[in-house]
Amino acid sequence: MLGIFSWRRLHGKDDHRVSITAASIRGEVRNRVWDYLQLAAISTVMIWAGLSLFFGGVYRRSVLANNINVYIVDLDGGAVGTNVTRMVLDTAVTPSTPVWLQNHDLNSVDAVKAWVQHSGWGALVVNPGASARLESALAGADHYNASAAMTLIESTGRQVVAEMLYVSSALTTTAQAVARQYAQIQVTNFQATDDPAQQQPNYAALINPVGFVTVDVAPAGFTMSPVMSTFGYLAILLSIIGVLIMWKMTSFPFFARVRFCDLALMWPVLLLGLALVLSFYQALAFLAFRGPNFNSQALTYTTATFFKFWFTGTAVAFSLGLWLFNWFLHLTPQLMALPSICTVIPNVLSTVSTFELAPKFYRIMYAMPFYNGSSLILYILTGAHPTIGRNVGVLVAEIVAMTALLTLSIWIRQICVLRGISDAHGWFHGSRYYHSHIPYYKDVCADAEHQAESLPPRRAGVEIVDYDDDGVSLTTGNLGV
Repeated sequence: MLGIFSWRRLHGKDDHRVSITAASIRGEVRNRVWDYLQLAAISTVMIWAGLSLFFGGVYRRSVLANNINVYIVDLDGGAVGTNVTRMVLDTAVTPSTPVWLQNHDLNSVDAVKAWVQHSGWGALVVNPGASARLESALAGADHYNASAAMTLIESTGRQVVAEMLYVSSALTTTAQAVARQYAQIQVTNFQATDDPAQQQPNYAALINPVGFVTVDVAPAGFTMSPVMSTFGYLAILLSIIGVLIMWKMTSFPFFARVRFCDLALMWPVLLLGLALVLSFYQALAFLAFRGPNFNSQALTYTTATFFKFWFTGTAVAFSLGLWLFNWFLHLTPQLMALPSICTVIPNVLSTVSTFELAPKFYRIMYAMPFYNGSSLILYILTGAHPTIGRNVGVLVAEIVAMTALLTLSIWIRQICVLRGISDAHGWFHGSRYYHSHIPYYKDVCADAEHQAESLPPRRAGVEIVDYDDDGVSLTTGNLGV
């Protein structure tokens, strides 16, 4: 079978061909070189556009961390609460750390947990009774649990990357610094007493007066969580791009022969079906690799969770498919990668970063389907930071707007096809690559005018023909009266 590739079978086939340096094709070579230089320029624009969008959103992340607020909540009301609060609020503020504020409105640890899960980034709580327990231990009580003094409350389900990089580290670092400082002050005060030898305190409480425990009210810090939804949606999007390009390249006969209303209905229905199938595969993949109880602290993966995953992915894929197909219908082949890059990069960035850690321009991430879909997935899995109304509303609004825009795009594309303005691949009339069997409408008009001008002129006036048998003549005026 491999013999078909033998040079022996190709003997003489090159006899009628010329060298690439031959003068007969020099003009064609010159055109190809110019086209390839244009492609290089377009590729340069695309790569710089993509890299600028991504690095512009993350390069100042470490100096914008003070846009995040974490809170100190004093539920003790005694000396421990007052001193810890003062130490925390006196912490030096740097661009790379969150800002500490005090919350006076919460009155229980459970209330703080609910608040952090719903809308906060994190909080350091001085537990009720911390001062009384420490005073009892310093007076000689045998048992003392230093970790009962403070509780660090975080919610990794709000935004996994920001929580792990900045919030969690800020809570832990500050609590450790407060514990060391409090211990130093307490030991110094004890040594300054009149007769320390006569006192019999609990030395464990003296050396380690305050400690802490950490509670994650919406845990999402499992292995794949920072990239789970990102790469799931990315796989769907890349799969859709190939299908959309194929549809664009093979849809010429439809635009030439099928009614507009049928096309306006067909493409959204096909895109919805494609989104349903691909998002179904994504939901199955997550179920297979992470479920049903992928994390002992995360919410249980139920049948309802599967369908929420599925339909959330469908909404994300459908909106992105509609958006990209609008572009693909009108762009020439060398430009079709540009909207893909400018769609993929901001969407990926919206899931691995957060608005507080990016310049103001990146508030556009609120509109990214990846962001809204990932926010819904994190809420479904952890219950953190519920913004269901906003996320679903944005996705639905984008689907409606993109469907309306696609209807207009189909209408414009069909006009371009029927009038010979663009061909099957998207090249426009006037391009050296343009090829369409439908004549260009201006050429048709010009041909019609030329044919009309070449016809012989018609004589003006009325020709009168008499009927000879009745003796009546309009020519002579004999009317037979």
